[in-house]
Amino acid sequence: MGNTFLSFALLIIFHFSMPTISMKLTTILTDQSALLALKDHVIHDPENVLTTNWSASAPVCNWFGVSCGSRHRRVTALDLTGLGLVGTLPPHLGNLSFLSLLYITNNSFYGRLPAQLSNLHRLKYLSFGNNNFGGEVPSWLGSLTELRRLFLYQNNFKGVIPFSLGYLSKLEFLTLFENQISGSIPSSIFNISTLQNIYLSYNKLSGSIPSGPHDLLSLELIDFSSNNLSGHIPKDMFDYLPNLKELYLSVNLLSGRIPASLFKCKELQMLSLAYNQMEGSLPIEIGNLSMLQYIYIGRNHFEGNVC
Repeated sequence: MGNTFLSFALLIIFHFSMPTISMKLTTILTDQSALLALKDHVIHDPENVLTTNWSASAPVCNWFGVSCGSRHRRVTALDLTGLGLVGTLPPHLGNLSFLSLLYITNNSFYGRLPAQLSNLHRLKYLSFGNNNFGGEVPSWLGSLTELRRLFLYQNNFKGVIPFSLGYLSKLEFLTLFENQISGSIPSSIFNISTLQNIYLSYNKLSGSIPSGPHDLLSLELIDFSSNNLSGHIPKDMFDYLPNLKELYLSVNLLSGRIPASLFKCKELQMLSLAYNQMEGSLPIEIGNLSMLQYIYIGRNHFEGNVC
């Protein structure tokens, strides 16, 4: 009787443990399958890193550029920076559900970003900088609400900056310079209270500069240079930027005067307004910016002298 009961109990334990074991195997295999799909989409691997290192015969967590969590042993980071890889991104990458870091910087990937990447809800750090990606900047990026850093610089993205990026309430770095992005700068970006740096230079942005509705205490750098921005700098723009250190607005079509609110930015170290159509006399308050180290205001229509 005792042996029968023990056997029955072990049978129950084995029965209910099977889905757990199967689930763990499935999730590990899901990560492996997603990465092998990426390997298959790479058409040139000049250093043979993926060719020689990414093999189903080795544990995924030991693959080059792959990091796994210590508790659940799922892929949490993928860093393939600077390997000279050529190819496209497969939709399978959206199955890496524990991924918090995805860096594919300094390669030659091309094509559009697959919409399945919108499933990576744990993602905090995303860099596709210095590749050949094209198409529009995807609006689904706004659903990745854990993002801290978004780097899409030096690609071939076109279209407009999605309003949905303003939903990234934890974003610290927004870096989109050297693309072919057009349209206006969405005001929603200035709703992100955690923003530290915004790089939008060397695009085709037009329209006026939006003003933030509230204090952006973390914002230290704004770079909107080398676009087609026009109109006046908002009079109240700098009322909300008490910790701004670097401001780059050169090589645009901006007009009007330097707003008096700029001189509330007591931390300002760099001011670049050159190559615009700004006018008027230089306010004497500019001398109150005691931290200012560099000022570039040439090729405008200013009057008077800088003392």
